[in-house]
Amino acid sequence: MDLTGWKGGLYRYGNCAMKLAFLNLLWLGGILIGAVLAGFFPSTVAMFAVIRKWRQNGDMEVPLYLHFTEEYKREFFKANLYGYVWIIIGVILYVDLLFFRGIPSIWGTLFSFFFFILGVFYLASLLFAFPVYVQYDLRMFQYIRNSILIALSNPIYSVLMALGFYFPYYLMIKVPGLLPFFGGSLIALPLMSLSLRLFELLDQKARE
Repeated sequence: MDLTGWKGGLYRYGNCAMKLAFLNLLWLGGILIGAVLAGFFPSTVAMFAVIRKWRQNGDMEVPLYLHFTEEYKREFFKANLYGYVWIIIGVILYVDLLFFRGIPSIWGTLFSFFFFILGVFYLASLLFAFPVYVQYDLRMFQYIRNSILIALSNPIYSVLMALGFYFPYYLMIKVPGLLPFFGGSLIALPLMSLSLRLFELLDQKARE
């Protein structure tokens, strides 16, 4: 018998919280299984893939452990390659920024500002990196290119994505006890949800 009213709402929110917590524990477990350096990216991809399935199905009745482990195994090598390409890009931008900041001239200032702007674009694109990866079947650099193009051509959604990252992150900082249970999943949920909405709008425009 289905619960209604406030009891039904309480049950749904409680069920959602439990599944987010379980997903987060799977995410942490996947990171540890991959000895952190090899586990972070496939585990994060698997987490976003599960949330994508939740949002597309309209409910959370997905075999969570099975779907997570399947995605983790299937995407292990490709996700690591993808993630470390993003890291290399970020390191290059950061090193260039530090280099030009150390040059006491107008050109140093101008190039520092240039690489700072590139860094902002990079971070905005990074917010879309995992949603784009689990949504589309593309070649490696097409994922990166599309993440960049989507972030730059949709500034409002880029701001919403930044807020979707910031508020759960801020909550975790203020309540550290939540980190083991929601540190990843509570951030991934708004990022994937906002991205799916944007992807739908982009697909509609492409069909028109």
